[in-house]
Amino acid sequence: MRKILKGLCVLSLLVLFSATANAAGMIKDYHAYRIKNQNIRTVVPVVDNILSREVEIKKLERNAYYATYGDGHYYMKFYPALHDTDVYLVTDEEYDKNNNDVTEFFKSQNYKYETLEDKEAYKEYKFDFVDYARSGALDGLFTLPDGLKPLKKGMSKINDKLSKGNEKTSAIPYSEDNNPIDLTCIDSQEFYNADADVTVTINEYRLKNKENKYVHAFEYIVRNNSNSDIKVEKVYSERLAALKDITTSTFVDMDRLDVADTLGVPLAIATGGLSLGFTVANNVRLGMVVKEATRFSHSLPENYDLKARSSMRILCLKFKEDPKPLRFTVNRLGRTYIFEY
Repeated sequence: MRKILKGLCVLSLLVLFSATANAAGMIKDYHAYRIKNQNIRTVVPVVDNILSREVEIKKLERNAYYATYGDGHYYMKFYPALHDTDVYLVTDEEYDKNNNDVTEFFKSQNYKYETLEDKEAYKEYKFDFVDYARSGALDGLFTLPDGLKPLKKGMSKINDKLSKGNEKTSAIPYSEDNNPIDLTCIDSQEFYNADADVTVTINEYRLKNKENKYVHAFEYIVRNNSNSDIKVEKVYSERLAALKDITTSTFVDMDRLDVADTLGVPLAIATGGLSLGFTVANNVRLGMVVKEATRFSHSLPENYDLKARSSMRILCLKFKEDPKPLRFTVNRLGRTYIFEY
């Protein structure tokens, strides 16, 4: 009985600690909308033009904004949703989800919108916010610290040592993959290089497993529009995600760790571990991650002969926080053309 009472006492202290830590700036709402039939590249310039006149609003990286009104703090970020645009909002003030400054903006622009129902998108956006808030960039919006940071660093070091000389983590030679991609396409752009007479279509996909917190999958479709063959001598990127990077990041963020990471260590302990019991085994989850990511982890092509009026496909993984373009060096009839997208 004494052990039970002692456990309850510790539990109460942990809950009290967590509640006290949240008292000053507790986040009262996470909410998201989807603007219909408006691509992000048409929405963000309008937003920038309007918000540039608001001194309380600060523009952050990659289509995100932060504002302070009195004691209230607001974070807002826009995401591509293929032909639509998602808007993710976090605040420590109570607000009417159906009638607020954001919905008024939608109405002023005659945007059709709805509450976001895409659960995978919603989870990814929330992770992005928490990860960014923990960096200290959102002074005033409180989020629990990353209690697993030391463990993540330690696992990353172990993985780096294990992967040295391991053929399974080395680059996989390029081979064109023409199988369908069963992933959600969140963005698509097309570019045309008139000098080389080449069209490049870039499709961005959300992965199905936890690695989508860190990376997205990309599909490049390169089309030779001319009547003569070209040689794609080299495709290069300053930084792409390799399979080793994915397994490192994801292994330390499996279900059990993910729950503790989201709740924060005090709250995770306070639950008595009950929420951690019914989870997929880490090795099973990691196997799912590797299977999905492998087809996007091949090395980039070199000296590839692209026939006249034909296309090639390149699959790769890019880190979400800083996606780098691919640079192409192609040769047609002795002339070299270099371009990047």
